Amino acid sequence: MCGVVSIIYEKDNKNIGNEASFLLKKLEYRGYDSTGASFITDVGDIVLLKKVGAPSVVTEELEIGKRCAKKFIGQVRWATYGSVTDENAQPHEVNCLAHIVGAHNGNISNTDTLKEFLDENGHQVVSDNDGEMLVHLIEHYYAQILATKKNSSPENKVKYFKEAIKLAEIKAIGSYAACVSSPDIPGIFAIKSGSSLYAGKGKDANGDFIVVSSDLTSVLSKTRFLIPLSEGEALYFTHDDYSVFSVNSDKEHKPGLKRSRLNIQDIALQPRYSYYMEQEIHSSSSNLDIIIKYYLAEKEEEKIHEIFENNYKTSRSLLYDLVKLYDVFDQNELKKVFINIINNSDFTSIFEQVNNSKSELLNNSKSTGFTSEETSLLTELLGFGEEYFMKLFVLDLMIIWKKKRTILNYKNQIVDIFKKAKEKGTRVYIVASGTSYHAALTAAVFFNNIQGLSVIVANPGMFRSFYLASIKEKDILIGVSQSGETKDLVDIFIDVKNRYSKIKLLSVVNNENSTIPQEKSDFYLPILCGSEIAVAATKSFVSQIALFKLLALSMSYSDEEIKNKMGKIKHFMDFTLKNITEDITEVVLKLFLKPSIHILGTSLIGLAKEGALKIREVVLNHTEGYDSAEFKHGPNTILGKNTIYSFSDLEKLHTNLFSYFDTIYSQKLNSKQMKDFISLMKSFKFSDYGEQILSGNFENASERKIYQKAYSDYVENINIDDYFSNYPLVFICPPDERDKRITISQIHTHKIRGADIILIAEEDEDLRKAIEGKPTGQENYFNKYVRIPKTGDKFIFVFQATLALQLLALNMSITKRKYLNKNKVEEHGVHPDVPKNVSKSITVD
Repeated sequence: MCGVVSIIYEKDNKNIGNEASFLLKKLEYRGYDSTGASFITDVGDIVLLKKVGAPSVVTEELEIGKRCAKKFIGQVRWATYGSVTDENAQPHEVNCLAHIVGAHNGNISNTDTLKEFLDENGHQVVSDNDGEMLVHLIEHYYAQILATKKNSSPENKVKYFKEAIKLAEIKAIGSYAACVSSPDIPGIFAIKSGSSLYAGKGKDANGDFIVVSSDLTSVLSKTRFLIPLSEGEALYFTHDDYSVFSVNSDKEHKPGLKRSRLNIQDIALQPRYSYYMEQEIHSSSSNLDIIIKYYLAEKEEEKIHEIFENNYKTSRSLLYDLVKLYDVFDQNELKKVFINIINNSDFTSIFEQVNNSKSELLNNSKSTGFTSEETSLLTELLGFGEEYFMKLFVLDLMIIWKKKRTILNYKNQIVDIFKKAKEKGTRVYIVASGTSYHAALTAAVFFNNIQGLSVIVANPGMFRSFYLASIKEKDILIGVSQSGETKDLVDIFIDVKNRYSKIKLLSVVNNENSTIPQEKSDFYLPILCGSEIAVAATKSFVSQIALFKLLALSMSYSDEEIKNKMGKIKHFMDFTLKNITEDITEVVLKLFLKPSIHILGTSLIGLAKEGALKIREVVLNHTEGYDSAEFKHGPNTILGKNTIYSFSDLEKLHTNLFSYFDTIYSQKLNSKQMKDFISLMKSFKFSDYGEQILSGNFENASERKIYQKAYSDYVENINIDDYFSNYPLVFICPPDERDKRITISQIHTHKIRGADIILIAEEDEDLRKAIEGKPTGQENYFNKYVRIPKTGDKFIFVFQATLALQLLALNMSITKRKYLNKNKVEEHGVHPDVPKNVSKSITVD
């Protein structure tokens, strides 16, 4: 996945370079293989700057911030078609038949065929990148149309360009979003053809502008007023005007602006955190409050909700009028319409009833403030005067009531489904990918142990292979997806519905406005955790397993009992975050350079796999998650002597070689030769270790022989045993007697064979003795007990251990990143928020 971004002002703007740099950096988590920026001035000059590297680096190196222009089109690349080179970086400027510049995000699957077509038609294709094929294709048809037309006014050229885009859309096969322009056209074109694209209109110190981006975050960083853009549509825009046209038909219109429900503050990095992953880990416990709020009935809400229910149609109508305020942009008009709503006799009646209810919610209104999903709008309306606070607060309660009644309805339906499945033996399948799959595995633990309900968990590939042909109409299928757009899961839903038309398809999602909940599910349950910026999922995993825990409890516990249990989980999550930092830090320093690790979960395979995935994603160390007892069935062969070496081992080799040379050969070299050798040693790169000695530059043959003889002698005398190190195993043991016995057995089995042991568990004397005893002959044995605050509850422990593993991955990533940067290792891709080779789009609005 890549990212495109564009902005236009009325005229040349000396600050557009800074705006471009800012917008490109906002997209860094979508792509960092290369970065590019194109600028078009008022007089039609194009400046193209692009280079391999992340936006945070390239924008400085190419001094993008110093550019002055009217139009900007930029791109950050995550390489798919074409290797990571400057030539394959985007945007692409072409001028074979017409002068055009553009960039895209997505994949053009018939790139090879298009390249042949373009070569045959006189285009000079200079890269292997599919983005260049798309830009050339638009150029090709634009030039063809121009050649047949006599009237080439700017207005007509815009019309011709639209036709060229439509023809290119027919020729190109794939999914993409793109921004393109030409020096002889006043505005810019943006195309949404299968990939995300957002547009917004605003005004800043530089004047009116329109901004377009693959990602909502960068648009919201400039404006909250969005231009609606649907799939298969394109946008032509200048600094203050726009039109939307279909790429597949002659339809064209100008939709009204929409005010986004999200503020940039909702998705900004808070000052006390350095990384989004860190912020999202620490905010995950507060998301449990939101789940409790919407999924459990509250006594203090009953009176007020009863009033809304008794005035159901009126309440819904009022909320409909309120939401329409998102389409009002003039502040005077906004205030006028708002005053009309709260002065409406229906609202006045409801407001008086709520006031007379003497609800505790009203007494606490000032301290709680607005908490609904329309908080940003209500806060804006409060700007008209504090005297409107209580009426806005009642509207806030009404918004919560409307959403909550829907969620409770669906929750009750799914709980009834689970109860009937348990009673009748109906099979319940949960299908998901990645982190959501691990959450589903953890959910199976909750349902099995709390309710005795068997749940079958599979990723889409497993489900297709193991179950698709054998499921029954009465079975239940639940899909889990943070984005609600997971392609593999969408395909499973389609396959199942085509084969079994009566089967119930349910989903658990974060993005409620996505394909799976809106188009493929009978109904869905939201996890309500808000936007997740870091690529590696953390808070969404916690919210997923929290919701599944709540659903399992709902089969037999009252809402009040569940609230107490969930509140206890939240308390101990916060307590755990405050009390494990020191232990985690010690483990981080031991593991961050280890090339391979196993995380072994006793009865918690989903959690072990998720912890391993987090380390693989953000630390880039190979890590596997296993059931602890399963490790002895083959994977344990990695213990003891193996050929897995780390940077630490290479540093040891480097130091020993230098020491050996200094001791044996210092008498044979003069001071200059020794100085040269020291310089050579300090300049070594791990990637070509040893070869630099054998092929280094030397003043004469005799010097070369001395160096080579030293190296050869050292290699011949190496004791390879000196470079073997113990293999790290991280055990996760919940507070359960049988799990404890299994864990102790596995610790003893593996530490005598060359394992270092890290244990994540509550304090327990038997576990402590098992981990601390040093095996005979294992002088370098390392152990660390990460003590989780004690609850005695194996389900609360799941949430505590989740945080421990997430913090471990986060801090290993930070530490390894600093180490690699210090050693000048380029393009290593280690980053807590934007690790290499993976990406994620924000899809929540």
